[in-house]
Amino acid sequence: LHPRRSLRAYPVPGKVYYMPDAQHCLGSIIHTQKRQEGFFKHPLLVIDVESDIVSFYACTKKPPQAIRELNMALRLGTSTVDADWGELRLAPGSNQMTQDSWINLEQRYFMEWQYLGEWAVDVQVDSMELGKVHARVAQLEAEQNRFIYKPLLRNMSTIQPGMVIMLLNGPNSATLGAPVLVIEHKYPNFSFLRIKRFEDNRHFNPACTRPLRAAPAMCLEISRSLKPGHDGTPVMVLELDSPVMRDHS
Repeated sequence: LHPRRSLRAYPVPGKVYYMPDAQHCLGSIIHTQKRQEGFFKHPLLVIDVESDIVSFYACTKKPPQAIRELNMALRLGTSTVDADWGELRLAPGSNQMTQDSWINLEQRYFMEWQYLGEWAVDVQVDSMELGKVHARVAQLEAEQNRFIYKPLLRNMSTIQPGMVIMLLNGPNSATLGAPVLVIEHKYPNFSFLRIKRFEDNRHFNPACTRPLRAAPAMCLEISRSLKPGHDGTPVMVLELDSPVMRDHS
């Protein structure tokens, strides 16, 4: 198996490449970082190249809501004209993406560049613009926002009821972790409730094909503001400085 179009030259920082189907890179270290099928077969922006390893950020045509709210994405520009801090201008002679595209700064990935493919069009960000990426990432890390949805190991003795944390999934799971709401904490033990997306519950989304989950009366909506919930239920209101969940949950 081979990528759609093998690389014709050594990868260049600032250029858009193609992440092949997961089956095309079974031996890659990328599988230790990401397992979702939807992550593959998409464009990516290479940031750094060291020997046979590239570092990159994933490209998306529509950043998730939480990523947008935290300004955790930079737009791929459409010209060589100077842009504001939230947009990356293109290098002279570069083509532009065929649709609106954003660089998701949530996580920086790395993998062997031998598995990459050429993107459908030749898109190159101006080398001077990569400083915007590094500056924005440094700012996000200082704000401790960038890894908010990642299951990072931490000291759990300080966890308090009301916090949303990641619970690691098993090694054969398609995802690294799942969000849970802490309701009681007696270190080293704690009680929690699982957080699920509305769209994954057939009671709220008739088009959902997943097994039948909890009845509406057993669910509480997580909301940015105080409002009536479904079927007269209360809602769980987020603190003012808390980011929202990625999806309606």
